[in-house]
Amino acid sequence: MDEVKDEMSFALFGRSRQVALAGGQCVKCGQHNLEFRDELSRKEYGISALCQTCQDSIINSEED
Repeated sequence: MDEVKDEMSFALFGRSRQVALAGGQCVKCGQHNLEFRDELSRKEYGISALCQTCQDSIINSEED
């Protein structure tokens, strides 16, 4: 499953999810500022490797 997530993140963002997680950075924007609003957002980072800002931007764009 991790391989599929990594392939998807590379196709979407041009970055490896696993490399982003290992480097403590966001797979979408590349930032290292990984402060999360709550534990659920921190868990989401472990799944998607998206920082809080990118998580929020994706969630907000889906609501529009």
